[in-house]
Amino acid sequence: MRFWFELIVKTNLKRISVGILLTLITMLSGIALLMLSGWFINATALAGISIAAGLVITFDMYVPGSGIRFFALSRTISRYIERIYNHDTILRLISLFRVTLFRRLSNMSLQQLRESSDSEWLSRLTADIDALDSILVRYILPPIAALLLIIGLSVFISVFWFEFALYSGLFMLLCLSLSVFYTIKSTEASSSSACAILNHCRTQVIEHLNGSVELQSYHLMDVHQRGLDTRLQQLDVAQNTLSRKTVQLQSLLDWVLNINLFVVSVALLSAVNSSVITGPQAIMLVMMFLGVNEVLQTFVMQFSTWGKTDFSAGRLAKLDDSGAVSFISNESTKHNVNSVCSLAVRLVDEQKVSISQQQAVNLTLCDNQMLNIIGQSGSGKSSFADLLAGVTALNSKSEVLINDRLHISDIAKNSWHQKVTYLEQANTIFAGTLGYNLVMGLSTVDEQYVWSVLKQLELAQWVNSLPQGLNTWLGETGGKVSGGQARRICLARLLLRDPQLIILDEPFNGIDANMANRIWKNISPWLSTRMVILLTHQPAEYLAKNKALYLTLDADSSS
Repeated sequence: MRFWFELIVKTNLKRISVGILLTLITMLSGIALLMLSGWFINATALAGISIAAGLVITFDMYVPGSGIRFFALSRTISRYIERIYNHDTILRLISLFRVTLFRRLSNMSLQQLRESSDSEWLSRLTADIDALDSILVRYILPPIAALLLIIGLSVFISVFWFEFALYSGLFMLLCLSLSVFYTIKSTEASSSSACAILNHCRTQVIEHLNGSVELQSYHLMDVHQRGLDTRLQQLDVAQNTLSRKTVQLQSLLDWVLNINLFVVSVALLSAVNSSVITGPQAIMLVMMFLGVNEVLQTFVMQFSTWGKTDFSAGRLAKLDDSGAVSFISNESTKHNVNSVCSLAVRLVDEQKVSISQQQAVNLTLCDNQMLNIIGQSGSGKSSFADLLAGVTALNSKSEVLINDRLHISDIAKNSWHQKVTYLEQANTIFAGTLGYNLVMGLSTVDEQYVWSVLKQLELAQWVNSLPQGLNTWLGETGGKVSGGQARRICLARLLLRDPQLIILDEPFNGIDANMANRIWKNISPWLSTRMVILLTHQPAEYLAKNKALYLTLDADSSS
């Protein structure tokens, strides 16, 4: 959590200072209102009794009355301004947190990103980020404002009773520090556990919803539901444990504050009898403690979420541990590649970098050449493609040379990715319009060329039939298109770019053989001007054998 504390302070120190000041003014106004009201009521009563007894006294009721109205107004206004101002600061911080997180994500390798599931990333981008706002509203503003409040009240009381000011300051500081310390110590494990279980529940619920059709078809809904119910019961137990500890700590703090209030009341009564202070002053001090008690009583509830916030901050901090920072620092020393003219690959599967059972793979590919890698599922085709695309790292004995001189690990990631396009087996459709999915990231768009590509992929007629054409919303994750349409959209996205090395992993998944042959014929001229690696389960019927090199991967024997 330290990183996020430092980030908040470094980037928003002035706003935090203003927020603390507004919080302090709100606290002081509320307590001053109680103190002055108590003094005024008591002083007014004593004045009335004195007049009834026939004594002649003078009592100015207008000045304290004006003070009461001032503090009542200042409390309302400062609270309103403080809520608006600090809420705006929170929104700014959440934006800062997300920008920081997105920058880290953008600098992580695909392999690092794939180590976490989609539901895990969803949790990090939503629940974990939102949990960080507690750092400001619970752990920074209230404690610092309360500390300044205690110091200010102690200085005020010392003007007319130093000993009591010393006792008051020490007692309030002790209650503040101990309530914070013991709340964190007692609830951190329970709060963190509840947050961890909640994260698992969120993941299981998403999996349950995504796989509901298959679970239903295999009559496994109840089986999977029981596992989810068990996890929810664990969450209920963890949250009940946290609530019980919080209530116990809150009750203990309330007892301590109430006993202190009783002791203070007796001491003040004795001081009034000894003429150390006046009756109105005694009432004022009692009301002060009542007001301070209201402030101190909130810290147990505020810091009971420390474990949750620390858990979320720790999960986000793992992005640093993953090597994203070292990646950024090393990128500046790497080379840029202007063109890809040749590709020499030697892979040794000593560390089982997923070239299945292959002991070694050696190949050389030049510009304008096509390589068809053939192999059954599990033979290592996709793993081979992941290595070339930079998704996974090479082991120490393997190497990929670009242009006969540059090792792939010595090339800057951004430079390499500008030259390589990788079409995976799974289709990726983004939440947006059809046009957005096709041209996203392109600096210039030639609409005529877009329609030419759509015609090559036999999508033009379908796009024309859509209500809004290219502006038609495709739904979340492409829920409004079929598998074949989604595949061709991904192919169109590839053709609208200008890569030099193209990796196609089963490019016609979900497309019938006749259409695949037609599309291949349409896009072959474009592919022939580039270096292409085609991954298929069996020799592609649409591929002209005399125009391609072949590599067969066997899951059981080397080739």
